[in-house]
Amino acid sequence: MNIEKSFLKWPGGKGRIIDKLLPHFPKDCQFIEPFVGAGNVFINVSAKSYILADINHDLINTYSWLKDDLAMLYNTTKELFDTENDFYDIRSQFNHPKFRETVKLAAQFIYLNRHGFNGMCRYNKKGEFNVPKGKHKNIYFPGAEMINFSNKLLYSDASLLCCDFTLTIGLAGAGSVIYCDPPYLTKHKDSFVGYTPSGFCYSDTELLADCLYDAVLRGATAIISNCDNSATRDIFHRFKLHSIDAMLNSKLN
Repeated sequence: MNIEKSFLKWPGGKGRIIDKLLPHFPKDCQFIEPFVGAGNVFINVSAKSYILADINHDLINTYSWLKDDLAMLYNTTKELFDTENDFYDIRSQFNHPKFRETVKLAAQFIYLNRHGFNGMCRYNKKGEFNVPKGKHKNIYFPGAEMINFSNKLLYSDASLLCCDFTLTIGLAGAGSVIYCDPPYLTKHKDSFVGYTPSGFCYSDTELLADCLYDAVLRGATAIISNCDNSATRDIFHRFKLHSIDAMLNSKLN
């Protein structure tokens, strides 16, 4: 099986287990991802149409530039990679932009993702990207992966949304397939909360389960990835559970 890779590094990304996930996805459907992340599932799934959403504005801004003006984003990002820059200077510029939704911000997001520690995407409560510099010896410029991702966005019926998961799931109807890969519950009432300034906690996971169950009652199919523990089994008890072996490696340098 030929597995496509995203241009972004992403802890917990599904590139390593996509072959185990694909058999669970019906084809020729409306495919909805409320937590699109690095998009490893999107670029490997065949569907009639796609709704790709995330609450991370910087991520969706980057995808929007990939879709609308690949050449501009590619060249701006390549220049950043080819020029000797101070990581923390780029991070400061990224956190204090004069304008939002610019190609410069999208390029900086890719730069920080590839040069930052373990490919993490983390923000403090002020909304500032606070991942430190990684210990990289060789920095790979993901030009080919950017082109591949852009082509998938351009030549498929793909819509991009920056919004809360409740709004995205609310768009699902009969025949829709929703795939959710939210921040994981690592233990009871605890989870990694740094992907956005507002975080993601136990009660958010409970709300997610309720929204997905409502979508199923409307005729949608809901598929969720999460840690296999007592907390998640309790929250998602209304769903059929499948266990798979997955090594979640955060050492992405």
